[in-house]
Amino acid sequence: MTSENEIKVTVRLFAAPREFLGKSEIEVTLSHGARLSELIERLSAEYPGLAKYLPYSKLAVNHALASPETALNDRDEVALLPPVGGG
Repeated sequence: MTSENEIKVTVRLFAAPREFLGKSEIEVTLSHGARLSELIERLSAEYPGLAKYLPYSKLAVNHALASPETALNDRDEVALLPPVGGG
């Protein structure tokens, strides 16, 4: 349960980040009013190995691509989308 001053977001992982952490999602508690950039900082601090994927990944909030300035809300779903190669 989160307090009124906190929000909880679910981070969905795909491809290499998912394999690296061995899980498909992470739940993160942040301060109310947090932005996507704060989530990125938290993920880098708590999962240092994940940090190498973040500069090359896109982030989507509730199925829409988002910028670091995007405000997060309680129960948002954030997808960490690594680059896709092929041809």
